[in-house]
Amino acid sequence: MPTLKTRCSLLVRGIEAFLYFEVGLIRGLTPARESSTKDEQGDLHKPEQDTTGADDSSLRHRAYVGMPEEWDLVAARQVTLLLTAGLRDNHRLVDVGCGSLRTGRMLIPYLEPERYFGIEPNRWLVEEGIEHELGRDLVRMKRPAFRYVDDFSLSEFGVDFDFALAHSVFSHTYPDLALVGFRGIAESLAPEGKLFATFREGRQDSEGSGWLYPEMVPYTWERMNGIIEESGLLARRLDWMHPRQSWFVAAHPNAEDDIDDFSHRLRRPLVPVSRPSSSTC
Repeated sequence: MPTLKTRCSLLVRGIEAFLYFEVGLIRGLTPARESSTKDEQGDLHKPEQDTTGADDSSLRHRAYVGMPEEWDLVAARQVTLLLTAGLRDNHRLVDVGCGSLRTGRMLIPYLEPERYFGIEPNRWLVEEGIEHELGRDLVRMKRPAFRYVDDFSLSEFGVDFDFALAHSVFSHTYPDLALVGFRGIAESLAPEGKLFATFREGRQDSEGSGWLYPEMVPYTWERMNGIIEESGLLARRLDWMHPRQSWFVAAHPNAEDDIDDFSHRLRRPLVPVSRPSSSTC
């Protein structure tokens, strides 16, 4: 049977390898699979019939929030980013557009009870995520909180969040709704809290109102950054892997040094993690 020291060493090496692969993909240190041109998928209404072409209807909830073949990898990249940014099990996190719990199924078991919060316009997606991905027992143990809204009203939870995650959300909002979203998040973000989000980058901005789904709303970084600043937050771009979108971190002005430092650290080569000198993890 492996000793505790051996298990710790294997765990550290596994984390190192995973981080090296993830960040190495960004910097060209490891070969990346050719990215698909198909956009991230999501939805605002439960369809009357299944149009995903999936053979197993129990996987429909995966197909409606993205490519099923990317299900695990996309979630792992989000969780790795949050952990690298300092997420710990005692923090409060809100998953904006939590969908069918692609990332929630990893975050809910990790976080302490009543520390995971999710908002999602489609209740059926969350229910199928619980049924097929998370399980009722974990819901009873961890007591996550959900609200089924599309107006970014986080204040109803009654807590301030240390972390907010909005993956493939602002890629489907026109500027008017994006501003509503950033303001809603800003109101419920703790003074040192951070928002990690993606957007669809394009050379020209699109004009419109509200949601656009399943198509995406492209933004130049200058336009997206301007909307974020109008909400009272500051943002920095992040060098983090995504095949179709771009990552950024946003925070209140008093946390500017923190997001500057984090954005800078992601642009430097990975520093090897030193081996533990003791037999404890």
